[in-house]
Amino acid sequence: MNLELRPVPASHIDAAWRDGASELARACDTSGGEITGDQLKMVLSRGERTLLQMLDGGHTVGWAVVRVDQLPNCRVLFITDLVAPGGGFERYVESIRSMASALGCLRVRCAARPAQERLYRMKCGFQPVYNILEIPA
Repeated sequence: MNLELRPVPASHIDAAWRDGASELARACDTSGGEITGDQLKMVLSRGERTLLQMLDGGHTVGWAVVRVDQLPNCRVLFITDLVAPGGGFERYVESIRSMASALGCLRVRCAARPAQERLYRMKCGFQPVYNILEIPA
């Protein structure tokens, strides 16, 4: 297997979007209205988050978006969006961990709905930190 997690420069977001990163709009649909696909593209183009192309043998099998959160007691690489239908996202966890370490992060986090959470726990070893709940204001 020739797995690669390739960061896409902000200057190349339009090309990546045309090449399939636009599928991340589906991941945005699960955010409960926090962000749309078009807004995500804008945030990526500004360099506020990083787009990662997931490659297997030179073929794109998925896309992920990450950001670095500097919290008071630790630096965290946060996976904000992920789409990899049938791409075996769990195979990229070690690459994500290496990237996090290279960026000075002590932890990797993500947010997930219950079904996704079960997959991330079983396949990748993620553990819950806390649950986020909400009600309308």
